[in-house]
Amino acid sequence: MLGACVAEPCDPSVPADPALSRFYEQLYALEAGGGAGTIRILHLGDSHIAGDRFSGSLQAHFARRFGDAGRGQLPPGDPFAYYRRQGINIRTSEGWTVFSSLTGDAVGPFGLAGFRAESASPSDWMVLRLTSAASMDHVTLELLEQPGGGTLHVELNGKPAGSIMTGGAVPGLLQVTLEGEKVTRVLVRPEGDGPVALLGWGGAARGPGVVYEAHGIPGATFRVMDAWDEEIVAAQLGAYKPDLILLGYGTNEGFDDALDLALYTKTLERRLTSLKAMAPSATIMLLGPFDGARLPTWTDRALRPEDSSRAAFPCNPLALNEQATYGALSADRNPVLGRWHGPPNLNKVREAQARVARAQGIVFWDGAAAMGGACSIHRYVFSDPPLAYGDHVHLTPAGSAHLAERLWDNLMRPYASLVCRRRLAS
Repeated sequence: MLGACVAEPCDPSVPADPALSRFYEQLYALEAGGGAGTIRILHLGDSHIAGDRFSGSLQAHFARRFGDAGRGQLPPGDPFAYYRRQGINIRTSEGWTVFSSLTGDAVGPFGLAGFRAESASPSDWMVLRLTSAASMDHVTLELLEQPGGGTLHVELNGKPAGSIMTGGAVPGLLQVTLEGEKVTRVLVRPEGDGPVALLGWGGAARGPGVVYEAHGIPGATFRVMDAWDEEIVAAQLGAYKPDLILLGYGTNEGFDDALDLALYTKTLERRLTSLKAMAPSATIMLLGPFDGARLPTWTDRALRPEDSSRAAFPCNPLALNEQATYGALSADRNPVLGRWHGPPNLNKVREAQARVARAQGIVFWDGAAAMGGACSIHRYVFSDPPLAYGDHVHLTPAGSAHLAERLWDNLMRPYASLVCRRRLAS
């Protein structure tokens, strides 16, 4: 791949964030080495990640440039409405009970995926089928070992691959890896001798290439990690050793008008410190929340009969005095708020992330700036084709691909400069 670029002009002067240096060296070694190595990327976040449009588009860029080594671990079963993974089809029977780490009464334990699926019935099953992703050379099942745990039957490409006993004296993570030959279909089902709890499943190819694992939970904030089991998460990170961790939270915090910003900052600092300790070799990148806007519901109901849509309202950022008195203005249904506008805490969350990232030596990428700044989401909604949905929060597939392209360019321009310097020095 590097040799094919020799005739192309290159610019060795593009600076790179020093915090990305290690990751760039790993990419260079993968691309120049020609071996069977892999780089592993772990992408955690909220609904922007859950739909796998933004994360899936970014994964496709890495796969085209550096090789597709698979999607790694997936959450168990069909964990929420509209769950998708690009290139992968999941089907499940209806008897599984799925627990989410997001709910206020969440019953753990949970790992990085944030979900757990349980069943004791031999009539229940799950099937994972690859439709366009790379085939798997090994399949890893992440199970909860627990007293009275039952046995899980596994099939790879339609052939029995073994039975996994999940009974144990103390609850904990049980990781079982099964070797296969170009596996494209995985089936699991309880054998009926006790409850089986699945925390995640998936796999990867031997490489060369990038394993891109993404876990998103609709409505999630950084605090969702408080419901995850520290020992299980530490074991997962220790086993997979991600080279790059992308963190895409902040939108839901920013839309929370009651957010305690000081507490949020402490939570962010604590979570980043914990991740750095559990994955010391990983480069961590904070993806600042995308631009978003709201139109107060009482304003929406005031649409005149001749107005056909919410497009009748413009989008303008809040002025400083509006931010300072936002609670009172909103409570009074003041007409001054009768427009699309970013909630007052959204930019504060973004600024807090940037400050904490600088203090901890972590990479920060401003997603809203990449979109064009305040009220860019409004332009996304009414672009042709639309890049965002009418809720002024979520991106369409076209918008996700567009923004993933912006992040990809942001990452690759400094990397291309590194490659150029190495080429000119050789």
